[in-house]
Amino acid sequence: MRDNDLLEAVGGIDEKYIKNTENAKVRKPSRRYIKWIPAAACICLILAAGFVVPRLINQTATNNHDSNGQPDINAGEGVHIPAIELPDSSDAATADMIGFVVYQGRIYVQAEEYTGEKAQRIKALVGEHLGTARGNIDEWSSQSEYDKEFASTIGGEVYSVNGYDTSFRICIWGEFVDESNNHITWIQFLDCMNGITLTTGKDLFQDRLHITERIKSVQWQSHDDWDYAKGDFKNAEFDETAWSSFWNAVDGSSFKSDWDTDADNSGSGNSSIYDIKNQTHLILNMNDGTVLRIRLIEGGYVVYDALGGYYVKIPEDVFNTIYDACGGTH
Repeated sequence: MRDNDLLEAVGGIDEKYIKNTENAKVRKPSRRYIKWIPAAACICLILAAGFVVPRLINQTATNNHDSNGQPDINAGEGVHIPAIELPDSSDAATADMIGFVVYQGRIYVQAEEYTGEKAQRIKALVGEHLGTARGNIDEWSSQSEYDKEFASTIGGEVYSVNGYDTSFRICIWGEFVDESNNHITWIQFLDCMNGITLTTGKDLFQDRLHITERIKSVQWQSHDDWDYAKGDFKNAEFDETAWSSFWNAVDGSSFKSDWDTDADNSGSGNSSIYDIKNQTHLILNMNDGTVLRIRLIEGGYVVYDALGGYYVKIPEDVFNTIYDACGGTH
């Protein structure tokens, strides 16, 4: 199995940490990584990077899950994404790692990262100083250490992000020095997408990400190109009416969990939408300089990659207009 086959099940992991050995030459701010797994996850997450950390499950979120920890699809429309917390240390060798920061009782998990010119382009988004991330958490930390404000696996100064609600997004901003003694700007976004309920696509794509009001341009990348991180992005060409219809459908469709997938209803036998072979990837360049990555999976599935495992499914005639125009295959 390729490294990327494992990555497909988990949104929000930048493949450069797996593949690009050049990153090892850059001295970035010291940080530890810890990866959370939704309570419903039944996916093995042993990556080639060799990171090992605890699985994080909030016991207070179990009201919306069945006895096996799976999302309870009868609990109401949409899905409840459980909050996360540190498990017993005995579980510390069962999962991967990414970065997080605790702020105002929420856990914010690392999302898009911007360095160099890309960071300079969005520097105006760095807002009010909120505090200092301690960088004090690792796989041996106790639950009591987790509960402290700004406990984190990433050290640095924490700021709000202009134009985004702090209950959803914060960032760490700073500089590091590379081998040539160049001072490089670094901005790490951290998003809180746990301990929340997403009813329809609008709850995420518009209320939190503000996609349609801030979109500047759209590119696409084939699934094979994404799989091997080739970076061959193509400009998307489609009718504005089709684009508007696409997002209207997304915004009005209920969120679902991949552990309640109907992907196998077509007779394909797929138990997960990620098992569906035909996929393509949208790169949304926003007018504030940020980038969003959306995965389109044949059959009408729309996934925000930073929130792997949850999706909306829209009518295929509306879906295929954009999917086909952006390299989708059947």
